[in-house]
Formats: sequence, structure tokens, C-alpha cells
Amino acid sequence: MTIDTWLGEVLDEQTVSDKIEFVREFGAANQAVSLDPDRFRRVIINLVDNAAQAIEGDRERTASGARIIVRSRVGAERVEIEIVDTGAGIPPDVFQRIFEPLFSTKGFGVGLGLPTVKQIVEHHGGGIEMTSVVGQGTRALVWLPLAQAKDIAA
Repeated sequence: MTIDTWLGEVLDEQTVSDKIEFVREFGAANQAVSLDPDRFRRVIINLVDNAAQAIEGDRERTASGARIIVRSRVGAERVEIEIVDTGAGIPPDVFQRIFEPLFSTKGFGVGLGLPTVKQIVEHHGGGIEMTSVVGQGTRALVWLPLAQAKDIAA
């Protein structure tokens, strides 16, 4: 199975508010990657859920311009999955702690979402890069090395 086929199936399972435009821009078409599909599914689900919650928590954004974009592409020696939201963004003092276990700004959950995402991605030989601008949104870039590209386990 290729990364875009797998990613499409994972996103088909996601439910986001009708007020949020959910855009797919797949560009890694035939690229196969070696990964544990169940564990890596948690990565995508967590990042999309975080994006949706960031937008839903910002009433101005849910009124207009609410968008989550999921992109895939083949970059320099890696496959990249990018998840971009138009939420409120993450303040710098919070942003520096997003990968800390047990740190959360939410009234629910235990603060293990992004630390778990990072751990799963790194276990697959990849990485995650986050950027955020207050008032504009957040971008998560997950990548896996092409050196491990073989087949996605079914």
C-alpha cells in the first residue's frame, strides 16, 4: 500500500466539524513506506484532532476561514506529511513545552498526545517539526526517511 492510499483511509475515518474545511493535497502518490499502520494511525489522528480542537476553540475562526490541510509529498530523501490548521496558534511560552509529557493546556486529557506522536515517529526513524504563529495557526510536519521505503504493512 502506498502512503497516499493509507493516509486517505486514515483521514476517511476522521470526523471534523462541518464548519471546518478539510482539504487533502496528496503528492506522494506511488511512494511506499515501511511503517506500522496502526501505531502511525495514532500520529495522524492525534494531529488532526489537535488541529480541529484548535480551530473549534477559536470562535472567530469557526465563523469563517476554518481549514485543516493535510498534505503529502516526497521531499529530499524523505516522505513528508504536513498538517496545517488555521486555528489560534500556540503562544511561545506554551509552544516550547508541547512535547513535554504530562503538559497540557486542555481541561481534559493527560498531556501525552504530542509526546506519544513524537515517540512513534522517531521509532520509525523519522521526525516531527512544529511551527505556530499566534493568530494564524499551527503546522506539523511529520517525515519518514526514504532509506526505509519498502512497503507499508497491510
